[in-house]
Amino acid sequence: MDAGMAHDSNLKKLNEYLIETLGQLVEAKKEAAALREQVTNLEKKLTEHDRLNASRKFENDELRGRNAKFELEMKNTNAALQLATKDRDVLNRSLDASKMDVTTQQKRANTLEQQLRKLDEEKKALARELQAAAQIVRVDIGVNTNPLPTPRSTPNDTKLPVVRGPSTAGPSRNRNVKEEQDMMADIIAVNPPSQLPLLRKQTIENVPQLIPDLPDGGTVCFTRPFITSHIGGGSQALISNIATPKSLALKFGITSYLCPNLWENPWCPTSPGMAGYMFVGLGEEIHYFVQPEVHELFVGVAKTNYRLMGRYQAHRVEPLTVEEWLTLPQKVRSKYCETTQRKAKDSRSIEGISAAYERGELRAPCVKLTCLDFKEDLYNKLKARKMRQNNMTPSSSQCSIQQEYPVTRSSQKRRCIETVKVDESSMDSDSDSSEYKMIRPEKRLRG
Repeated sequence: MDAGMAHDSNLKKLNEYLIETLGQLVEAKKEAAALREQVTNLEKKLTEHDRLNASRKFENDELRGRNAKFELEMKNTNAALQLATKDRDVLNRSLDASKMDVTTQQKRANTLEQQLRKLDEEKKALARELQAAAQIVRVDIGVNTNPLPTPRSTPNDTKLPVVRGPSTAGPSRNRNVKEEQDMMADIIAVNPPSQLPLLRKQTIENVPQLIPDLPDGGTVCFTRPFITSHIGGGSQALISNIATPKSLALKFGITSYLCPNLWENPWCPTSPGMAGYMFVGLGEEIHYFVQPEVHELFVGVAKTNYRLMGRYQAHRVEPLTVEEWLTLPQKVRSKYCETTQRKAKDSRSIEGISAAYERGELRAPCVKLTCLDFKEDLYNKLKARKMRQNNMTPSSSQCSIQQEYPVTRSSQKRRCIETVKVDESSMDSDSDSSEYKMIRPEKRLRG
């Protein structure tokens, strides 16, 4: 009995222990579950922390890269700004210099304009004075037996230039007392070509100047229709290509010729063999003479009179500068502006085109003319045909253009006065002969 009760007591204690232990295990399990949950949460938090750290590191790296790039851009921007500032300063200085230059050029232009007006007034006054005093020599047909003129002293002991006189001699008409005393003949002369600028003159000074061996100096002139009928080509174009050559063209191998005139090309040669320039190259002529071309050259010395100068090489050179343009007579510039408007199809007015030339926006093309040879037989045949056609002799009334150029013969340079003579009857008072003025070269002594 006691043993059973003891056993029951022990069993009860065991059950209580087991129940207590089970309760402890349940609590422990709950605690373990809670700990695992905490561990899981901690792991998640740690993972999130690591992710955030990595993200923060990436963002920091990206920010550092952007910052470095921004600093580089700022550096480049600052450098560019400094360069722009320097350029601005340079441009400001250039603008100031340009304003000063424009002011200087304007003053110079105003001064030149005043001088031109003054010279024009003096020219008109001199022309009126000379026209009142001068007389025209009428020469009879015949053979000249008088000697060529020689230099003679003037009252101021200055030497007058020696020029070739007319090919015949005869009595003059209406000579006044002073002319009889001076033994001088009055000649109507075309206004000589514009004075060549220094650099242009130096360029052609060393070019050999041919002097054809002609008794009359090659002074007989021909009209464009006459040239067309005896050589070929057109009678209007400046550059005449011969499609149907006449007998003289075939005989002398002429395939083309040029016909510039002095009232639009005042730097053209005025005597056979002389070098010079012409202002050709507008419109359809823009591509001409880029490479050297060879043509016969006739130069218009009056409205219908063209003089044979020889066979020339024509080659484009540097266009006229503003300074060179302003040296040309106003009438030449105005005429050339009209030509520019027509050939270049420029929609501006003549005044607008003139202003463009004076500003240097437009530049007149320039073609250098260098004589290669002179066909004396061609000149003599043209002259003979003209004499037969007009029933005239070399003693017809003539007029002279005088210009001084360096001429070489036998490889030795010398200075001479070249004389261009054209038929007096061809001069038209309504044409560009308004540029003509009176000169008084030396007369030949009578036999």
